[in-house]
Amino acid sequence: MVSAGLRAVLIIGVVSMLGDFIYEGGRSVLPDYMRQLGMSAALVGALLGLSELAGWLSRPVGGLIADKTGRYTGVVRLGYGGLIVVPLIGLTGNWVVVTGLAFAERVFRGLRVPPRDALLSRLRREVGLGTAFGIHELLDQVGATAGPLLATSLLILVNETRQVFLWMIIPYLLLLLSLVMIPRHREEARAGPVERPPRELLLYSAAAGLNVGGLLPLPVLLFLVSETAGAGSWLVPAAYTLAMAVDAVAALLLGRAFDRLGPRLLLVVVVFSVAPSLLLWRSVELLLLAALLVGIVVGAQESIFRVAVAYLASGRSLGTSYATYGLAFGAGSALAGLSFGVMVDLGLGVPYYVAYSAAMQAASLTILLRLAKK
Repeated sequence: MVSAGLRAVLIIGVVSMLGDFIYEGGRSVLPDYMRQLGMSAALVGALLGLSELAGWLSRPVGGLIADKTGRYTGVVRLGYGGLIVVPLIGLTGNWVVVTGLAFAERVFRGLRVPPRDALLSRLRREVGLGTAFGIHELLDQVGATAGPLLATSLLILVNETRQVFLWMIIPYLLLLLSLVMIPRHREEARAGPVERPPRELLLYSAAAGLNVGGLLPLPVLLFLVSETAGAGSWLVPAAYTLAMAVDAVAALLLGRAFDRLGPRLLLVVVVFSVAPSLLLWRSVELLLLAALLVGIVVGAQESIFRVAVAYLASGRSLGTSYATYGLAFGAGSALAGLSFGVMVDLGLGVPYYVAYSAAMQAASLTILLRLAKK
């Protein structure tokens, strides 16, 4: 018989699965669509990186509202309801409007993630933290894989990128129905004072930000696939599908491994994060392999990196702690998008990508090793 804790994890996971189906399906073709609208690699990388930052900047708002009011479920529902912006992208060919909607999608995501993660982390006594986040990320990535897979199929059939965004209205309607099933935690109505995140969490957040800042960002990778395979190619969402599929498996396996091995597993992931940069040659096969490797790291970031926040957070500051972590993570995403995008536009070679990535990961590793000694 399924326990109440596991049932709650599964319900939240299904909601996330539908949400990821929508926004990951759209994001799998967004860099290609932006390129079709005349945008450069640096502009795409910078704007989508900044949209990630905007999303992470909104996380303190979502986390603070949830901690102050206790209305975790309400904030989560608001954030998922905002995914209506994804189908709306298919109604415009103006790159400014497209960028604005992309920013809005990230902001809505930022609002919902801290309270959602707080709900998951409060199940620690009923389900192991690594297992809970691993199962959630697995379901999350089922949607994140199915959405780009639908995008791939649509491009093979109709070869029109706009259609991908428009078709996302169907899973959006299913998402609205699923939102009513999100469980309310028994402590949800008891809003207490919000504590300041501990110093260790701030250092850990900086390490996570450096890690993502030195990881090859998927938007830039997809831009390179679009340049190599051609605009509107089904290989663009296919590369994203591959990354998301690997992400799902990696998240579950790494989540369970974290429950056994503990935080030292993070050190291995940080070192491994340099690997995708080694494959940025103008070859579709190597770029697809790079997508696979990025998927492994993203799976770790979405599972065990988030788990560590719950261990470091103090008292009832879970929402705010996840928001703090997210702020550093978003700053890293913006930096990665801009840095890798500029290097692509300048035509720099693989040694530059690797040197930049290695420097960022070395800084991240230094902070994590310092934390491990405490």
